Amino acid sequence: MEQVKGDGMRSVVIWLVTGCILIACMVAIGGITRLTDSGLSITEWKPIMGALPPMDAAEWDEAFTKYKQIPEYRLTNPDMDLAGFKRIFFWEYLHRNWGRMMGLVFFIPFVLFWRKGFLNGWLKTRSISILIGGGLVGALGWFMVASGLQERVDVSHYRLAIHLCAAFSVYALVLWTVFDLRNGRGTLRGDGTAPAKWSRWLLVILVLQIIWGAFTAGLDAGHIYNTWPLMNGAFMPENVRAFGDLVTDLSNHRDGVQFIHRNFAYVVATGFVAFALAFRKEPPMQDIWYWLVIAVLLQFLLGVATLLMNVPITVGVLHQLGALALLSLLLKVLHATGRMITPNAA
Repeated sequence: MEQVKGDGMRSVVIWLVTGCILIACMVAIGGITRLTDSGLSITEWKPIMGALPPMDAAEWDEAFTKYKQIPEYRLTNPDMDLAGFKRIFFWEYLHRNWGRMMGLVFFIPFVLFWRKGFLNGWLKTRSISILIGGGLVGALGWFMVASGLQERVDVSHYRLAIHLCAAFSVYALVLWTVFDLRNGRGTLRGDGTAPAKWSRWLLVILVLQIIWGAFTAGLDAGHIYNTWPLMNGAFMPENVRAFGDLVTDLSNHRDGVQFIHRNFAYVVATGFVAFALAFRKEPPMQDIWYWLVIAVLLQFLLGVATLLMNVPITVGVLHQLGALALLSLLLKVLHATGRMITPNAA
């Protein structure tokens, strides 16, 4: 298949870059929704009719009454009034409707570009995959919310991690498609060079850190041990191993989850800096190595600030976006060091 050229390709690239920006905004809104404990304020999933907010006092009272029936209200917010409910409702409502808007932004141009012949072969298949992926992220969002409506006062941190990783994956797929259109199609499989090999190991450790970051957010683990570099004077407080079970302690326990996330940050930062410095003179690192260093060090400092300041909303959201920025830079390296697909093989 011949790659789209000229105005057609420019239009498709603008469409996809716009999608990346919208997903980044969605990640930020989702972070605010989480940090303001707003995610359970809407207790139903209505993909179409849910686009409309309560329109009068009776509908607001009905929505608030439904919220009062879940454990979060009874056990955490029993003194909340209607004004307080409207504040948390706003963020969840914005989060869901931003997702609906994104669906339209992806779907309508997809149809138009398809009819104009801009989307053919692999690009059409990729675009359909992005649309399906976006819908799956929305469904996983409800899967996450549903976990907090019956027996819990919060959503499952495991489901939150799945939802976040799905959103990051769709973002990565969209950005990778931009690289494919601008630089030629590449694969995630490395081209055999040392930068290719080590950049793919960096992807593994970054994904692990993102997962434990989601665990930290889901368990509100950033609100304990607000000291650095030690955890209240100890490298590993005794309570980190409170359950005596490695899996439970390190993935389902606030102390252990924070211990992993804060200390694995050293691994991530050291890995990125060492990689950037070691290969700074080799293609394609000459123009990007210093951005990798700046991004990972800034992300590390944002993580420390988030912890020391007891997770303020602004810094917490910037820390989450920092992970997305670091992933974007790494994807650029991965694409540039991946094996290229020839047009005849497309």
